[in-house]
Amino acid sequence: MHLVRKLSVPILIFSLLGFITGCGPWGSTQPTVKIGLVAPFEGLYRPLGYEVLSAVKLAISERNQAGGVEGHMVELVALNDDQDPTVAVRRAREMAVDGDVVGVIGHFGEQTTLAVLSSYCEAGLALVVPASTATDVTESGCGQTFRLVADDGVLGAAAARYAVVQRGARRLAVIGGSVDLVDSFAFRARQEGALVSQHLDDDRVALLAALESEGPDMIFFGGEALEGAELLLELRAAGLDIPLLGSNGLNSPHFVQVAGNTAVGTAYLSITPPLESEHFSEGYVAPAGGPPGPYAALAYDAARLLLDAVERSIAVEGRATREAVVVALSETEEYEGLTGRISFDERGQAREPRIYIYEIVDGKYPGQLQSCPDC
Repeated sequence: MHLVRKLSVPILIFSLLGFITGCGPWGSTQPTVKIGLVAPFEGLYRPLGYEVLSAVKLAISERNQAGGVEGHMVELVALNDDQDPTVAVRRAREMAVDGDVVGVIGHFGEQTTLAVLSSYCEAGLALVVPASTATDVTESGCGQTFRLVADDGVLGAAAARYAVVQRGARRLAVIGGSVDLVDSFAFRARQEGALVSQHLDDDRVALLAALESEGPDMIFFGGEALEGAELLLELRAAGLDIPLLGSNGLNSPHFVQVAGNTAVGTAYLSITPPLESEHFSEGYVAPAGGPPGPYAALAYDAARLLLDAVERSIAVEGRATREAVVVALSETEEYEGLTGRISFDERGQAREPRIYIYEIVDGKYPGQLQSCPDC
């Protein structure tokens, strides 16, 4: 059973969410269990929200069609957080007070994820994080957060190795990004023998002048897609043809949409793997109305991991409890997901998360996957 709801928003959005998720064995007499999804279903990041919603729905539909989890049908409670930290906290608290929700998938922004950690911790509610790379997500010490991807520290080191070892850059300029991302990049690049200068992006005229003076071999940009696209356009307008390397923030169609053909040649790190499962793609297209985007596989893996944990908790306890779901997730070892094998360390961080490099070669997102043995 799928139950998707949107609180404190216009009725139009509420109706739309209900319409697109109106599937499942309504009227079933089997017991039910709820899991949650919090993602942005409005505004700039609306496509991301619906991309991951379709993936989670597919995972639940497959499980329900196979008899559910230990005989329980699964309901989905999906809430919109607008990719806004304040809204995200309200949504987390709404999940927390619904005693039937035994685990949540989300959130999909760095700041929204960090903002909600204490709410889920206080409720003892498992949070499976498919995409946020903020290092502190798994450093809270609470023990009920489980992340599928690399953190900013790992991403920064991988970006430095790619820039220096693979691309041969010896002088690097760093612009934007979290402290962990920037510090990790700078430390590893200097270890590899490169010179690194760090710049704020609060005065674009001064920034462009500094870059022209320094003449770096490459710029590492740690910010988001729209800001990265604007920076690239201004660089080229100023006659600066410095190659741009982005972190996972550029892993968005918005970057290419804004930068256009100027984006060609830009490389970026990605936490999302190339999709190779035809079975998943075929199952996704029918309900979603289009092919899966880059975050769909991560959301699908997050849902299946959570469902497996719920199933194990019911097998042990006779019913799904939040505490038992957290324990089951912490015991995950070598889970075969679409995105690779998943195991968690004592912090809830995925062990040996994979990182990918893409380059925009034809003005189209996501670009071409690059070989990066040093990443």
